[in-house]
Amino acid sequence: MARDLLENKAFEELFDLHYGNLVGFVYGYVRDEEVAKDIVHDAFLTFWTNRKHLDLSYSAKSYLFTLAQNYALNYLRHLRVVEVNEREVTALLESASEELAEYDERFARVEEKLALLPEKQREVFLKCVVEEKKYQEVADELDVSINTIKKHMTCALKFLRGELQDETVLLFVLKKK
Repeated sequence: MARDLLENKAFEELFDLHYGNLVGFVYGYVRDEEVAKDIVHDAFLTFWTNRKHLDLSYSAKSYLFTLAQNYALNYLRHLRVVEVNEREVTALLESASEELAEYDERFARVEEKLALLPEKQREVFLKCVVEEKKYQEVADELDVSINTIKKHMTCALKFLRGELQDETVLLFVLKKK
C-alpha cells in the first residue's frame, strides 16, 4: 500500500478492514469492550494524525496493531498506578480516621478531667493555658494576687498530670488553640 492509502477513502477502507480485529486484539489485554474500542479509536486517530510521517515500507496493519498494543499496555500500566494510589490513599484515610478518633477520645478525657477541677482552678487554668494569658494578666482580671494564680495552676497541673498521664500532650495542644 502506498501513499494512496492515506487518502480518506483508503483510510476508511483500512478502518473497516481492521477495526473489528483490533478491538478483539485489544480486548485480549484490557478485558473491557468499551475501553478496547476507545483504544482502537485512539490508535486510528494517531495513525491518521501522523499519516504524512509514516514509513509505509512497513505494513499499515502491523503499524496499527503495534500502536493498539502499546496503547493497551499503557492503559494497563495506568490502571496499576491508579490502583496502587487508591490503596495508599485508602490506607492514609483509614489511618487518619483512626488517629482522629483517638484524638477525639483523648480530648474528651481531657475535657472530662478539666470539669472535675474546682471552678476557680479551672477558670485560671483555661485563661492561662487556652487563652495564653500571663499570670499577671489573669491575676489583675480576677483581682487576686499572682501567687494565688500560681497556686491554682500548680494544683490544676498536678491534678491533671495524675489523672491524664499520656493525655498530657493534649494540654499543650489546648494551649495552641
